[in-house]
Amino acid sequence: MQVIDQRKVSLGLLVFALFLSALFTRLGIWQLDRAEQKRETLAEFEKRGDAPELDLNRMFTRDGELMWGRYASVTGHYTGPIILLDNQILEGRAGYFVYTAFAVGESELTLLVNRGWIPVEGDRNRIPEFINLTEEQRLKGRLSHPPQQGLRLIDSNLVERLSDSVSRVGGIDFNALTAAGVGEELIPITLLLEATAAEGFDRDWTPPGGGEARHLGYAFQWFALAVTVVVVSVIILLRRTKAKSS
Repeated sequence: MQVIDQRKVSLGLLVFALFLSALFTRLGIWQLDRAEQKRETLAEFEKRGDAPELDLNRMFTRDGELMWGRYASVTGHYTGPIILLDNQILEGRAGYFVYTAFAVGESELTLLVNRGWIPVEGDRNRIPEFINLTEEQRLKGRLSHPPQQGLRLIDSNLVERLSDSVSRVGGIDFNALTAAGVGEELIPITLLLEATAAEGFDRDWTPPGGGEARHLGYAFQWFALAVTVVVVSVIILLRRTKAKSS
């Protein structure tokens, strides 16, 4: 009968505990880094909000990164189609962000306007009804990137045509939308329609960079697990040593 070497068992347990503790610590540090990134993003967003308002009819750049976070106004008209961004949760309810293509003046540029959130009413195959807006108007809002996707599915960039005027997507991909015929030249940024505009929906805009507290909470949990692994391992080793000596 083979005799188990208790020293090797104890050493293996110690190595495994140190590995887990190091892993959990690294995950905690990663969450702290994510919290810092969120904090910096929010600070930059607020800073850009203090800059002068952009007139998109007179802009000289098409760089979405340079425009991000700025307040802006634009004259033109909605051209359609309606783009429903799927899997948007508000107060525990599933719904869509409603994007509509907006022709910028007499140019070939098209801007995606986020008009707000609507709930999914029961059957997902039921197509929401929208009023056709074609008259020229001036919009105001804030320029922002579309929501990031969580789990990126293979078909998340496909444009699902629900009707002649309404399509549904799993993520906003400007190249995919352009290929699907949404506008002649999409500006790589979206406009969060101001709350006072009549043609919008639920618009409780959350600034990017939110969720810092969540990442700090995750970091605390990972660090707590790292400490727990070390403490439990020490207790087990001490008990094994005590049992062996007795």
